Amino acid sequence: MSNRPAASAPHPLAQGIDWEAVCDEAATTLSAYVKLDSSHPLGRTVETAGLLADKLASEGIESKLYETPDPNKVNIVARLRAQNPVGKALVISHHMDVVQAIAEDWTFDPYSGEISNGYIYGRGTLDDKGMGIMELMTMLLLKRRGVELARDVVMLGTCDEEIGSPLGAKFMVENHFADLDPEFVLDEGGGGQRGFYSAGDVYAISVGEKRACRFTLTARAEPGHGSQPWEEAATHRLVRAVNRILDAAPEDRECPPVAEFLRRLGGEKARQEMASHRATRPLLHDTVALTMMEGGYKINIIPEKASMTFDVRLLPDTDPQAFISNVKQIVNDDNIEFDVQWPQTSPVMAPIDNPLFQAIEQACLATLPTSLAVPSICVGGTDARFFREKGIPAYGLVPGMFDAEDMKGYHGIDERITTENLLLGCKIVYDLTLRAAGRGA
Repeated sequence: MSNRPAASAPHPLAQGIDWEAVCDEAATTLSAYVKLDSSHPLGRTVETAGLLADKLASEGIESKLYETPDPNKVNIVARLRAQNPVGKALVISHHMDVVQAIAEDWTFDPYSGEISNGYIYGRGTLDDKGMGIMELMTMLLLKRRGVELARDVVMLGTCDEEIGSPLGAKFMVENHFADLDPEFVLDEGGGGQRGFYSAGDVYAISVGEKRACRFTLTARAEPGHGSQPWEEAATHRLVRAVNRILDAAPEDRECPPVAEFLRRLGGEKARQEMASHRATRPLLHDTVALTMMEGGYKINIIPEKASMTFDVRLLPDTDPQAFISNVKQIVNDDNIEFDVQWPQTSPVMAPIDNPLFQAIEQACLATLPTSLAVPSICVGGTDARFFREKGIPAYGLVPGMFDAEDMKGYHGIDERITTENLLLGCKIVYDLTLRAAGRGA
C-alpha cells in the first residue's frame, strides 16, 4: 500500500507566472547577496540587510532594520499587510550570516557569486542566502501580483545564526517579539533529498531539531622529554580516553517525527537507506564529533596539558545528563576533567496537524508531484527553536532537491546551488505562502 498522498495542483495564483524571468532575477540577486561577505568571526550583516531593504523598497514594500549592541550586526523585518486579517502573521525567515570560508581551500572564490554552468557559486548559496532569495522573491511576487492576503506575511532576516543567534533570532524574540507575533514560522532546517531513498525524491520538513551539547576533555600530568614517553603522559591518557568514546557504537532509535518519516517511506528498507548516508544517518542516533584539539608547544616536549572538544548533537528525547554520565563511564578515568556546555534549548517540536505544515506539504507535492513530503528533525540548530520555545509552530525546509554531493556544501568547501533548485525553491515558498496566508486559501 502506498503512503504517498494524492498530489495537488499548484495554487491558482502560482500559475501564469513567467518563471524563467523569476529564475534570472533570483540568480542575479543571490549572486549580489553572496558577494557581500557576512562571514564570522565578524559576521557583519549591515550590507546584506541593506541589499534586501533596497530591493524591497524598489517594489514599495516596507522594511525595518533592527540595530543590535554590535554595530556590525542588524536584523531586518519586512511586512506585507493583510486587510482585515483573519489571524496572526506568517513569518518566513532566513539568516544573513555565513560560516567562514578559507579561500585557498576552494576551487573558486567563495565570495564570487559567479553564475556559470547552471550554478550560483559561493558561501551562503545553500546556507542560508539561497533561502533568503526564495523568500524575497515570494514577497516581490505577492506585491507585484496584488495578492489579497488573509494574514500578514513577514520576512525576517537575522544575524548571528551561525554562532547561536545571540543578536539574531534570540535577540528579536526577546526584545522585539511584538513586531513579529506570528501564527507560525517557516525557516531553514529541512530540505529536499534526491538519491537517498528507493521510494524516490523526499522533502524532509523539520518539526524540531537536535540539541547541541558540547564538552571538553582535559588531561594533566607532569611534562617530560619527548625521548622518554610514559603511559600516564597527558597526551597519551587523553588519546586513550577519546578512542574509547569514538569507538562506542551509538544506540539507534527513532524519535516520533523520524518514525513517521520512515513509516511514510515504507519502513525497514527506508531505515536501512537512511543509515547508509552521512547526511541522514544522524537522524537515527545521538552523534559525537571530535572538532577541536589543543596540546603541546614543542616537538620534543611531552606537554603537561592536552584538551579535546566534542560537538554533540542529541535527539530531542535524549536526557543530556544521562548521556554525559554514560560518556564518563566510557572514559572511566577520574584524572580526565570534563567541562560540559549543557543544551540551552528545550526539545519542543511543532505539530504535524497544523495549517502551515499542510501548506508546505501540498506546495511540495504540487510543484514536484513525484516527491514525498515527510516530517523530520534537523540534525543541526536553527533559528526556529526560539519560536518553538514560545509555543509558535515553526517548520524548516530549504525547498530545493539536493543530492549527497550538494549537501557537502553545507559548512564545506565549494558551496553552490543550481539555478534549477533556486527556481524550485522560489516556486514552493511562493505556493506555500499563498496556501497559508492568501485570502480564500
